Parts: sequence; C-alpha cells; structure tokens
Amino acid sequence: MGAEWMVYLLWLAPVALLVSVVVALTQGVKIKALSKKLEALEVEAAKRGKELNTLRSGAVGMGQRIVAMERQDKPGDPGAADGANARPYSEASHLLSLGLDRDEVASRCGLSRAEASLLDALRKKPES
Repeated sequence: MGAEWMVYLLWLAPVALLVSVVVALTQGVKIKALSKKLEALEVEAAKRGKELNTLRSGAVGMGQRIVAMERQDKPGDPGAADGANARPYSEASHLLSLGLDRDEVASRCGLSRAEASLLDALRKKPES
C-alpha cells in the first residue's frame, strides 16, 4: 500500500503543477486586461481634469465680471451699470418731477409706460 501512495503522489504533483501554471496564466491575462482598463481610465481622468480646469477658469472669469458690474451699479439709479442707458431714466425722472403725465414722459424718453410708472412710483416713495 505504501507503493501505491508513492505512485499516486507522483501523478498528483505534475497535475497540481499544471493546474498552478494554468491559474497563473489566466491571472496574467486578467492582470493585463485590468492594466489596459486602468490606463484608459487614467487618460479619461486626465481629460476630465482639463475640462474641469477650463470650467473653473470660466467660472472665475464670470465671477470677476459680475463683481465688476456690481461695483459699477449704484443703488437707486436705474441703468447705472450702463451709462449710455442712464440718460433716458434721469431725463424721465426730471420730467416727472416737473409734473408731466407718465404717458407723455414715456413717449418723450422712449420708455415703456411700465418704466415711466415705476420711475414715478420710485420718485414719490418716501426716503427710509
């Protein structure tokens, strides 16, 4: 019975070695596939990083423009952010203070009736 075990072990060792080699080869193939996927993901992450930096710099630029516009804007002065548009409003306010009708002020200054009404309401509003 001792000799049978020896023969059995002699056959078992090469089979175990063959199984180990097959497992090692399949693991190597899996490692190569995972390595390729990792490289593709790294390339994609780099692209996304560049896109994010582009978006971030655009957002910073937009923020700076908004801050600059807010600095130019003066409370209570319609159209102050754009000096060219401020003239009709100041002229309309002056005409309203002289007692002209809202419709007349709107037609003279090129404003809508709603704008003339708003200016009149703001002019009449008591300071708080």
